[in-house]
Amino acid sequence: MRFDWRLRNGVASPANFALLLSFLLIFPLILRFTGALAVANEGPQSPDHTRAFLRFCLVLTGFLWTIFMIAFTGIRNRNTITWRQLIGTEWRGTISIAVHLGVAVLAFVAMALIGSASAALLGPLQHDSRAFQSMVAQTPIEAFAFLVLALSAGFVEEFVFRGYIQRQCHALFGNMALASLVQIAIFTSGHIYQGWLRLLPVMLIGLLLTITALWRKSLIPGMVAHGFGDGLVSFIYFFKYL
Repeated sequence: MRFDWRLRNGVASPANFALLLSFLLIFPLILRFTGALAVANEGPQSPDHTRAFLRFCLVLTGFLWTIFMIAFTGIRNRNTITWRQLIGTEWRGTISIAVHLGVAVLAFVAMALIGSASAALLGPLQHDSRAFQSMVAQTPIEAFAFLVLALSAGFVEEFVFRGYIQRQCHALFGNMALASLVQIAIFTSGHIYQGWLRLLPVMLIGLLLTITALWRKSLIPGMVAHGFGDGLVSFIYFFKYL
């Protein structure tokens, strides 16, 4: 195993990589000082719920697009690959598109199974269920805001973690397995605000999406599955009430 601190084969400079990791590191502080998690203290029927919920969605969406711009700028400045090459958008014909969409469906189903199994096994151990319920959309505007957040997470998190960070870690360690483990660990730690027990399904989903990206050599199946999976609550809300 070799370590290349200069990231000669990376998609961005070491300074850009350090900047992005620094932003990920201070994410919990951003949530705290913006009051984004105050929504957990507002009951679903509270008159202040919508305002708190929208602030939560705005802060997280803004953070996601901030780290995207850091990664995107780093890739553009290094100019070893394009953002399209990072995503893997070169599909060859209708069959290739159908295969990618089929993989996205399978990944989504696997994510749903992980979520259901973790809820059944870990649910009795979670003592913040009522607070977590406050983070579920209760009105059309909340559902729309959460959908924007979910679709942003599907695109940005796959681009940043399975794309940018995965390649940067591979350039750093020279080992794909180790790069994947580090990338999944960073991805999982970014969801610590959801509670320690929920990190297990997040880790498993991160592993699933990493395998999908490496297998298909494209981020798009993972982006589709991730975005649809995160946005499912909003889709169900619109289907039931609109």
